[in-house]
Amino acid sequence: MKQWAPGHTGYYWYLTFDDSELIELAADCQKALAIGGIDPVPLDALHITMMGIGATTVVSSEQIDRLVSLAGKCLSDAKPFDLSVGPLSGSRSAIRFSVAPWDQLLDLHQVLSTCTAAVLPNSSAGAVSGPSRFRPHLGIAYNNTDRAAVHVIAAVTALRGARCVSVRVKQVELVVLRRDGHSYRWDTRAVLALGG
Repeated sequence: MKQWAPGHTGYYWYLTFDDSELIELAADCQKALAIGGIDPVPLDALHITMMGIGATTVVSSEQIDRLVSLAGKCLSDAKPFDLSVGPLSGSRSAIRFSVAPWDQLLDLHQVLSTCTAAVLPNSSAGAVSGPSRFRPHLGIAYNNTDRAAVHVIAAVTALRGARCVSVRVKQVELVVLRRDGHSYRWDTRAVLALGG
């Protein structure tokens, strides 16, 4: 998990999920991954990070209002879509579910990137990474301990055959993200429905 300065908050575009099958799958996997130094993502905080916008100390409320208005207009033609969540995989810092297909996620990322760059062209928030750097996934745990990876790899491998679940993406949230202990929490600033 990346280091955040105390009190740091930032604006992000998120997809959030409260689907009961997904929560059950995540809970089952988290239970099976009870290895020291692995911090589970709270089950009420399952999400896909679409992109960062900028620190709340840099991006003004007025800019966020303009961004929400523009993105709402741009997303009015977008359609809700389904994602398959699973199987489980991992990286240096996180254990996560793969999500597929990527096509509509990449389209959504492009819309959000274009809107963000239009409102924040001269800030670091406007320097949005392109789709080639966007790797959609849904995290369920963070690795906060330096360790040999062999035990984590074995635990994740044992869960690779777990069922996949389908979730519906109907909206995008603009959130104010903060670090709370070993997890990230947020307050929702705006909810934009796909298809207006």
